Amino acid sequence: MHPSPFKGTVAIFYSSHFQEINRDWDSIEEYKGPYHPMLGYYRYKEKDDVLKHLKWIRRAGVDAIVYDCYGMSEWGPNETDMKKDRVLKWIMEALENQEKESRKLKLIIYIEKYDGHASLEEYRSSLGHIREHLANRPYYFRWQNKPMVLLYMNGGKTPALEQLEKETGDFTLRRILAFDGKVNWSYINQWPQPANHEWMSVSPGIDSFMENAYLGKRKGKPLDVSKWNRFDRKDGEYFKKQFLTAREVDPDFIFISGWNDWQYGSQIEPAVEYRFKYVDQAAQMLGREEETKPYRDEH
Repeated sequence: MHPSPFKGTVAIFYSSHFQEINRDWDSIEEYKGPYHPMLGYYRYKEKDDVLKHLKWIRRAGVDAIVYDCYGMSEWGPNETDMKKDRVLKWIMEALENQEKESRKLKLIIYIEKYDGHASLEEYRSSLGHIREHLANRPYYFRWQNKPMVLLYMNGGKTPALEQLEKETGDFTLRRILAFDGKVNWSYINQWPQPANHEWMSVSPGIDSFMENAYLGKRKGKPLDVSKWNRFDRKDGEYFKKQFLTAREVDPDFIFISGWNDWQYGSQIEPAVEYRFKYVDQAAQMLGREEETKPYRDEH
């Protein structure tokens, strides 16, 4: 029995920090990660890598890319660094020219400051750039009649974020916090998930092994990785279980976490080991196999 076509919006988390740092790929080698990207250890040197990703994302039945404007390494969530982000530029160019695509993607900007809190000035700078260069583009995603922006919350009190929400009326702003299904939108949820008719997240599995090992090493407290329990994806059954839960709730929004978050092990991007398994499983669980056929004609 095939699921009926999902009528809501499906978005997927997309990271481009590989253009600046090699952390994920180094971690796969150092900690013997179980999966390796089919495209190899790309660093976004060529636009073709982005175009290949967009085709595969369409193959999954996704409607919108949640683009992570991250604060990592020497980059921060601000207009200056958004302007030098070549991957964002390539995605904008591709989405501007989708006339020949049967599945036309939308874009949502996600403002994140890794391992910290963005300042009010950083938020204002990022929103200013989005307002000027993205918000009015035909491919930018609007919800509640306003362009949507997601804001990462790193726990604790966030006075800058609270002030931003008070002074910003021209965007639909939503807070993001991992493993939270009550107040904030969650980009990661374990099963069973709390029912949320506005927002549900699905994932093939959350394996934080490499991220915790990396953070421990960076802080001078390396983990004994030999004793760490690895997450078992159960050959796609965990992904299916989460999707079935989300479909039963029938939310406005399903968020797939994520496309290429290799460090947290939550990626569905094709890998040498499982190839297009999770991409095609997403299309099936969304009831969108028929409409995504044109993107399965070749790899």
